[in-house]
Amino acid sequence: MRLTKLVALLLSMAVIVALVLPGCAPAQDKYPSKAITLVCPWGAGGGTDRIARYLADKLSTELGQPVAVVNQTGGNGAVGHNAGATATPDGYTICISTWELSILRHMGWSEIAYDNVRGVALINKDPAGLLVHPDDAKANNWKDASDWIDYVKKNPGLQLSGTGTGGVWHVALLGMLAAAGVGPEAVEWLPSTGAAEGITWLLGKNVDAVTCSIVEAGPQIDAGTLVPLATMSTQRMPRFPDIPTLAEAGIDWELGAWRGITVPKDTPDAVVNTLHDAIKKTIDSQVWKDWMSQQGFTQLYLNSAGFDTFMADDYAAAQRLLKAGGLIS
Repeated sequence: MRLTKLVALLLSMAVIVALVLPGCAPAQDKYPSKAITLVCPWGAGGGTDRIARYLADKLSTELGQPVAVVNQTGGNGAVGHNAGATATPDGYTICISTWELSILRHMGWSEIAYDNVRGVALINKDPAGLLVHPDDAKANNWKDASDWIDYVKKNPGLQLSGTGTGGVWHVALLGMLAAAGVGPEAVEWLPSTGAAEGITWLLGKNVDAVTCSIVEAGPQIDAGTLVPLATMSTQRMPRFPDIPTLAEAGIDWELGAWRGITVPKDTPDAVVNTLHDAIKKTIDSQVWKDWMSQQGFTQLYLNSAGFDTFMADDYAAAQRLLKAGGLIS
């Protein structure tokens, strides 16, 4: 009986020593030790979803654990961004955040903003473009954005679409008009579920123009069923070298939709660093670069600290744009 009590005492002491002494502490599971969920706030088949799924496939190899994309859509991106920002901060739920993170709080759609997340890496930014139907371009002799702006000044009331009210492509239009000295009342914005629906409306001549990313309209541009009058970037896009920039039309404005990986704000540094290194290795690979180029996506990289600063600056810039467009007070 005494021997049994002695053994039990020794075992208890061994457990205490293992817990107290750093060198004897039980080994923790190395991150990641299980599957990771990558939340996509936008629908399957769109640009964000396509990048998310390709990235998830590559990260699965780099991290040695499955990375599964889950589309959580709704609320102009609020549902997915909320899910990503409020998840347990352990690195097992990450999010492919987009420009809409900068406007959710401003627009009253969600309380989530840049200060609720940590940036892991910025990976992409696609410039907006102005697109019209080829019949209208020919009839009105629209060769570039300056021709279109001149027409709008003389003939207000054109109807445009590309996303919901206050979405990135709506703000892209407002900024372009403001830079050209045209008020938002000169055109009418018809809210849609996104670029795909807006493009469909334009193909059917149910709207007069669409603002959306050039990449999203790539198939129609290649087929000649839509005419791009401008890209809202500082330089012409390698995938679409014939499309002039707004700057070439004398309009000082550029805007693009960015995408990057974020995690909840309390996620440990070690987890963020592991994710960042895997992403950086992926986007530095020739396979990734070739795929992005073939798809027409523009690559833009910032590390964790740089992405955090970028998101804070973009949040402030979005507020100014929304006020200028009369969308918020």
